[in-house]
Amino acid sequence: MNPAYKVLHVIPITLIAFLLSVNVHAQTKKNDSTNNAIVDKVEVEASFPGGAHAWATYITNAIKDNIQKLRRSDYGTCIVRFIVDTKGRVSDVEATTMKKSRLAKIAIEAISNGPKWIPAQQNGKFVNAYRLQPVTLEPPEK
Repeated sequence: MNPAYKVLHVIPITLIAFLLSVNVHAQTKKNDSTNNAIVDKVEVEASFPGGAHAWATYITNAIKDNIQKLRRSDYGTCIVRFIVDTKGRVSDVEATTMKKSRLAKIAIEAISNGPKWIPAQQNGKFVNAYRLQPVTLEPPEK
């Protein structure tokens, strides 16, 4: 990998929600194909095993492994939305920004094929929940 490429650290989801002016004040529920509620707003967000540092390392390695596929149009922040169920399994992974970019494809593949996550919690119990995960790639320095 060219050392000039930088993968930024993951921004906490609450900050991303604020930056994108996403309204997450009201708790809403939707149903998945098994009729289990999927929570949009939870007390404790689903998290990557090992925390934010482990996530940054994991996604950085995924990008490094695919760096030769990236173009100038792939720089930026791709927000990936997915569901983490009560057992930590990931499903319904999709990019909400930069949808056609190679960065989105790499992030989707990494999340889809990665380890189980730590499930979200509501009222002290694990719940199925949506997760928004930013993945940012800066252009090389000149």
